[in-house]
Amino acid sequence: MTASLSLKQLDAIQDLIFEKLVEKSTRIKTILPCQLYLVESFVSQCRLLEQVGYCDYELAYILYTLSERYIKHFDAKIKSASSEVYSVVKSVLRDRSHQKEVIHSHLQTDTNNDDLLDRFKALKENGTVSKLPPAVSVTAYQQSVSPAELRQLLDNKKVLLIDYRRRKDYLHNHIKHPNVINIEPSQANDLPIEATSQDLEAKLKHTMSHRHYKVFEDRRKFDYVVIYDFKYGVSGNNRFIEILKSVEEETPTNPFQRLIELLTTKNPLISSQLKWLPMYLAGGIKNWFDTYGAEAIEDSRNQSAEVEVNGLVYPKSFDDYLSSARKDSPSESKVHIPARANNGLVSNQHTQLKPQSMGVQPYDPSSVSTSDHKPDTKETASPAMYKSAPTKPPEGGQMSNLLNEFATGLFNLGNSCYMNCMIQCLAATPQLTSFFFPSVTTNGSYKQHINVNNKLGTQGKLTMGFVELLLNMLNNNGKAFSPSKFKKIAGECSPGRQFASCSQQDCTEFVTFLLDGLHEDLNQMPVLDPKEKKRITELTPEQERNREILPVRLASTIEWERYLKLNFSIIVDNFQGQYLSQLRCLECGTTSTTYNAFSLLSLPIPEKLNQSSKVTLHDCIEEFTKTELLDDGNKWHCSHCKRFTKSTKRIAITRLPQVLIVNFKRFKVNNNGQIRKLETFVTYPVSETLDLTKYWTKRGTTMGDSGSPKMSLEEETTILESFPVRNQEPPFRYQIYGVANHFGTLSTGHYTSYVYKSGKKRWCYFDDSKITTNVAQTEVMNKNAFCLFFQRV
Repeated sequence: MTASLSLKQLDAIQDLIFEKLVEKSTRIKTILPCQLYLVESFVSQCRLLEQVGYCDYELAYILYTLSERYIKHFDAKIKSASSEVYSVVKSVLRDRSHQKEVIHSHLQTDTNNDDLLDRFKALKENGTVSKLPPAVSVTAYQQSVSPAELRQLLDNKKVLLIDYRRRKDYLHNHIKHPNVINIEPSQANDLPIEATSQDLEAKLKHTMSHRHYKVFEDRRKFDYVVIYDFKYGVSGNNRFIEILKSVEEETPTNPFQRLIELLTTKNPLISSQLKWLPMYLAGGIKNWFDTYGAEAIEDSRNQSAEVEVNGLVYPKSFDDYLSSARKDSPSESKVHIPARANNGLVSNQHTQLKPQSMGVQPYDPSSVSTSDHKPDTKETASPAMYKSAPTKPPEGGQMSNLLNEFATGLFNLGNSCYMNCMIQCLAATPQLTSFFFPSVTTNGSYKQHINVNNKLGTQGKLTMGFVELLLNMLNNNGKAFSPSKFKKIAGECSPGRQFASCSQQDCTEFVTFLLDGLHEDLNQMPVLDPKEKKRITELTPEQERNREILPVRLASTIEWERYLKLNFSIIVDNFQGQYLSQLRCLECGTTSTTYNAFSLLSLPIPEKLNQSSKVTLHDCIEEFTKTELLDDGNKWHCSHCKRFTKSTKRIAITRLPQVLIVNFKRFKVNNNGQIRKLETFVTYPVSETLDLTKYWTKRGTTMGDSGSPKMSLEEETTILESFPVRNQEPPFRYQIYGVANHFGTLSTGHYTSYVYKSGKKRWCYFDDSKITTNVAQTEVMNKNAFCLFFQRV
């Protein structure tokens, strides 16, 4: 590895810096910090050399030389002011002398550039760098690059730019370059300390557009990676000026350090190792803009289909939901649920900078006001019934194990088995338990996401009651607990007080009610303005016609983004999928397609001639998705024919969730109007995975007889890649972890459940308060299965 400057040139630079440092070191309170900064910065480069085998040799050499000269020059003053600082500095320089020799060996010993001294004359002029000519070429690793050096790299090398700011800032403006991606600081900083680059990659996969994610995934193919934020680092066209500026001013900690660690020292895979350590753009995008103007930056707010569809802005990812709680309009409410990623205390209120005569400008978060928002303390947000909290659960790894292993029975409160079996299955769902009981390395609480202004929710009563029940179950592991308090809350919150009585109920109706209630309590997206809500929910006739001719994958994605405008929560992100239902007139061919979200997939059981034969889960899905003829008294009113016509109805699954809940329609109304139960044995995989990939509509899919496709596969792919992936990438394989069983008839039935637990318990059988552990897998698949819970793997 060779540096771009020779020893003679570097010595000329450090001479000028040293002269300036001595000039400014007039008092001991400036001398000591300066000496410590020089030594600490040199040690930082040495540690880099130890970790990755190289460092910024030029910077390291200058720092070491300055450290030696500075302590020699101020020897007596430093020793008399602090003998401890003096001895530490001398010891460090002595112990690191061997690394100085290594650094020295990587520097050039001759040069033809006799005019270098003149290039750094500007260092004498109040520390400004505006008069410096363009920087020399980057031929090795540098800790930072100037705008001139970066432009030269962009012209001659393959460079990946990482805009390390909030998404809204990136969209407002970023460096104009085809290989620039956005990583928000919270996406790296919120990862636990033991996280690796693969954890970051998994997180970004569900937040980036497909195209940007592929760029990040191929980061090893780039010659250099350069990170920037708004203005970190010293502005100008010479990176060595940063030594002076850092001594003169108190500089913040390098904001890119965590991201750099994840991309390098926390990266165990050779396949994604970078050629060089990432560098940062000194002075950020502000320095870039000041140097090259508006033509060198780009505004993507009106170009990105990823965040805007039909003029409506949508949430980007579930990480957005976690990192920033919903901000309510002041005219609606003063209540604010604070942001999880900011420890629930501060939220930045950004306003757009007004460009004057320079066109597009960098978006400066520091130029606008910051206001503190604290959790609401009213009874509506924290009901009195929760003032006496139950015992706290364990923390750390012990807590993590308990969440996966606990087994607590639930007493039957009088026909409440329908509720108990569903709670047992949901309590074994890691997406819920990890959200309600985050690890000690995760900031915030689910309470910060309760939307007390959502009229469709329960102002947190149902959610807080459910979490309290789970906590009591954790603290009664191996025993039984009475869910009486939660049942009372559920009864009061259910429509028509459906679950308040002790009468028989359907477990699927209860789990649907509970998931819907949790969703609305935690929903960050409801729009309060009726006009805006109507604009979102109602399509114009032209939009409806466009949906009918679009490929299914694209149309379903657009509809899902529209749905998310009003519905965004942990329940939507993990439990909800989508299916389309298309009606087709057999006389004129007119179609009408609707896209429906589901949290429970209710499947018919096909009736076979041989009633004793078993039916598979796949048979039920085939029955669900087969084309149905609508005739006689079941005809559809065709909008084109203006009358009821013979038609077909077809259902197709367009989005599959992370947690799939399936139930079998075991109760059927016969011709006499009587309800009978289908006792058909439906088989489902227990030890194997369930593969539903073939039922998911892939790209290029159209619905039936609409003629030749209106859009090519390439065009559809290009548009789809501008949208977030949102977990919709095949294959779709699932592992079962819960089975709710129903015995008896509609009026005299009983519910139990099988739930898989890690550790020694394995499959557990819950019959209200009674628990049986280590149940054989052969028992889990049984003829009484009514509702199945699958986890995507």
